[in-house]
Amino acid sequence: MRKEKFTNITISYMRRIGPYGSKNIELMESLKEHIKSKDLFNDQLVILGIALDDPNNTPPNQLRYDVGLITGEDGVEGLKTRKIDDGLYAIFEVEHTQEGVHSFWENIKELTANLNIDYQRPILERYTMRKIKNHMCEFCVPLIE
Repeated sequence: MRKEKFTNITISYMRRIGPYGSKNIELMESLKEHIKSKDLFNDQLVILGIALDDPNNTPPNQLRYDVGLITGEDGVEGLKTRKIDDGLYAIFEVEHTQEGVHSFWENIKELTANLNIDYQRPILERYTMRKIKNHMCEFCVPLIE
């Protein structure tokens, strides 16, 4: 685990509302197709997945999930834009497999036991092309500074 400061990040994104699960994977694939159609799929690409609601406190049909690519203020044609909350994040590198991701979520309390987590901001999934080529991804856990 390492810590990283996020400042002034804008994403162009798609949103899905409904139960978390396989439909979120389909949303990610739709975003990738859109990115490819705009010739933006390259080695510098960074994609974020953001589960905006806690499934323990939100009805399944109201859960929001965003997927987006980091862009400038102008964004990408056909996508909405939004800012990512500035602040300090704990970065956990995880195997980009169903088992690796499941293990992260299953062990999150132990992994973050000594961290001052900011529960007002969502945990971000971060996918860089370099990490994906090595079958890895990152989870960015917001911290109180």
